[in-house]
Amino acid sequence: MIRGLALLAVLVGAACTEVSTDPNAVVAVRFDGSAYPSIVALDSLRDSLGKLQPLTATGLNYKGDAVLGAKFAFSASDTNLRVFDDGNVYAIRRKTDGAPAKVYATAASLQSVPDSLFVVQRADSIKAVKTVDTALVFTPGEGATTAPGSPTFQVFGDTAAGKPKATVQAWLVSLQLRYKGTTIATSDTSFAFTFETVGSGTNTIRAQKIVDTTDASGIAGHRVFVRNLSAAEDSLYLIATIRQRKTNTLPVRDSTLVIIRPAPPTSSLRRK
Repeated sequence: MIRGLALLAVLVGAACTEVSTDPNAVVAVRFDGSAYPSIVALDSLRDSLGKLQPLTATGLNYKGDAVLGAKFAFSASDTNLRVFDDGNVYAIRRKTDGAPAKVYATAASLQSVPDSLFVVQRADSIKAVKTVDTALVFTPGEGATTAPGSPTFQVFGDTAAGKPKATVQAWLVSLQLRYKGTTIATSDTSFAFTFETVGSGTNTIRAQKIVDTTDASGIAGHRVFVRNLSAAEDSLYLIATIRQRKTNTLPVRDSTLVIIRPAPPTSSLRRK
């Protein structure tokens, strides 16, 4: 949403001046930035499998159509990053303040809104904050939900030899559910799914979320919703997966057992 609003600002800014009607003239820049919120220190920006992921941008003409072959220059406002002409980014060092670095795309005199990249250590392990959690059924037929804020996972990364692992922020965590030995496809929400609440009051809904980003303390994870139960008590596993973003490395996983049971009669903590 923020990127969409920022793009609109660029287009409005262009509209305030004389805009070329040449279909090959760039009047606005669409810069979605990196699909990943962080870059590993002393490494290039890469995808989950370790493949280089250069920055890309799209030039738009007065109709809002893409201009083929538009030329861009990429830059960073922070000396911790080195940005090359082809869009590849290299992290020279981590920032001491922990704040993200900003990268930009420029076409002629048009500069994009910035994208943020956290410079972090490489994540190599993940641990469930709670190995067992509970999803409670408050009203029969309405399904069961885990409590706000759980279950969650914490991601850790490599540090200097002999030192304890450090938490890693801005790292992607994928979430899946496994029921009776079978992994539930993320496209299948008929029985259970991971979610976050969106909206407020009577407009609150459960929006499926299968990927989360670790916060400043390395925590990520979403709540679990189970639609219907075939027994008074049941269970499933929530599995969290990270990748080290390095070639020839396997995914790293941990899981939480979620026990589904009726809420105690005296419970007043109705889950939204």
